[in-house]
Amino acid sequence: MGYKAICFDIDGTLYPPKTMHRRLLRLYIRHPFYSSRYNKERAEFRKYQDSFKQDTPLRWREAMIIRNGIGKEPEAPFSDEEYRGEYRELHRRFYDPMGRMYRKTVPFEGVRQTFEKIKAKGLKIGVFTDWPLYSKLQSLGLADLVDFACSSDDAGFLKPDTHCFEYLLYNLNVRPEDALYVGDSYKKDVAGAAGAGMDGVLVNVRRSDLADSGSKYPLAKAVFSDWKDFDAWLCAGMEDD
Repeated sequence: MGYKAICFDIDGTLYPPKTMHRRLLRLYIRHPFYSSRYNKERAEFRKYQDSFKQDTPLRWREAMIIRNGIGKEPEAPFSDEEYRGEYRELHRRFYDPMGRMYRKTVPFEGVRQTFEKIKAKGLKIGVFTDWPLYSKLQSLGLADLVDFACSSDDAGFLKPDTHCFEYLLYNLNVRPEDALYVGDSYKKDVAGAAGAGMDGVLVNVRRSDLADSGSKYPLAKAVFSDWKDFDAWLCAGMEDD
């Protein structure tokens, strides 16, 4: 296998996607119209994020597109006071309650054991997530095994932008070809990692998609529907090194 670092997404990768979806649904029910706009503009933001100034903080950009309803940075940016108001609203409706929800999160069975096997082989473990880290790794019981963890807040971009993966690689001090990225989204995780020169593995896919996974997910190094199957594949590869 020959990797020096195994890197992971968090949400929907290390714990069941349905847990994440339930939590997001709770937020959407509380603020349906704001949530719908936020969801739409966040998707648009992924398309246009490179058009923003490199030194513009991620949450500033998010607040701007929610306020202006567009994916691109406006020619006349709104005032600091307007930004602070939109920023406060974004946190009040989403990020603050989301942080409270993640105080208790149960990982897939066997995740910690997989991490322990990786560390026993002398490999680094990295984590990158689009959502804020909060205390997720502590709740999952993995914080002590992770060498470097970061989010889009740190990198300033959302996946699949290559800046995300380059930021992770830089802080792990490994080359792209020496790192494997594991996630539950083909477009954001696997294709994003490939764009940065990394191998990517897709987990938690539907079993019905496994039969023709080669054509559906051509950039994936491997595809799994079950964490145990991923663990077996990874451990076999590490034994061959």
